[in-house]
Amino acid sequence: MPLRIRLLFVVMLCTCRALAQERDSVENSVEHQKFLTLVNANREQSYVTFGSGIGTLEPLICEARLSPSYFFTGQKRSWALMLNPQVQIRMLNKKSYPIRNPSYKVYITYYHDIKFWQTSFLKKILYSNALWYAAVAHHSNGQEGTFYIPDDSTHAPNLKNGNFATNFLEFGVSSYHLEKIGSKNFSIREIKVWAEIHPPKGSLKEMRESYGFYRLYAKAGFLGPMRKRKGDAVNRWLQQSSIELKGGWIMGEMNGASPLQASRRLVIDITYKYYPTWFDEIAFFLRFYRGQDYYNIYYLNGELTQLSIGITSNIMNFQKAVKYLE
Repeated sequence: MPLRIRLLFVVMLCTCRALAQERDSVENSVEHQKFLTLVNANREQSYVTFGSGIGTLEPLICEARLSPSYFFTGQKRSWALMLNPQVQIRMLNKKSYPIRNPSYKVYITYYHDIKFWQTSFLKKILYSNALWYAAVAHHSNGQEGTFYIPDDSTHAPNLKNGNFATNFLEFGVSSYHLEKIGSKNFSIREIKVWAEIHPPKGSLKEMRESYGFYRLYAKAGFLGPMRKRKGDAVNRWLQQSSIELKGGWIMGEMNGASPLQASRRLVIDITYKYYPTWFDEIAFFLRFYRGQDYYNIYYLNGELTQLSIGITSNIMNFQKAVKYLE
């Protein structure tokens, strides 16, 4: 074989190999961004409510949660590690605007994509993109007083400086799908299921008969129109809207509640959000919550039923989400 032909063959082989590597690199980059988009969508958001809303909550100026997140991830799309410290407060509508003892949470969460999902029957039952996660978490109120009011035979909770602390594990699976609606609109859909396990040795012993150490949750979320509509105004409004439907069931000892007592164990959490086009960083929300009070030791005060409004951080750029979830 002539030398020129050999050299030409070698150059063509190297060029094809380089193009294949470049194509694989681009595909891996897109898949990695898709995975990070799914991880980002699972973050708990910061928010502030306007007042206490309507319900059983005491009069408030606001309830607020600060929830920053820090990510660590590799160059490939398969995993991510998130550190998420949270501080939640309730500011009372009283003289000098006192703040109830804050809730402090810390999550360390590991995310991993489910590679077999898109080739299995699960893609047909649920949605096309999926990940699983596992978290180690801590929830406390930073106090060290007695759990109940001292010398009180009724075992009333010590809301002033009573200690509250629990360490728990969380496991879940989240599945997402993007569907284009016409040429200008899209819908992002989500189904998520997860479980919380609070090992008794990782919580205060006073909580073992009242908190409910085992919890199951499921959530369905929808952003954008579900189908094509004729009215452009309706489509524009739906494109800037989302709704989350969350339900949960608390298991374990809850001060004598029966295993099927829905009035004590059922959690219902429904949130509507509107993302204004003129401010990409926030969303307005309307939330209905019914269930055990999530604010540290105040769970002993009984079930909370509340309708509240406020603003929340917009943690996803939906135009980028569309790009990567296609």
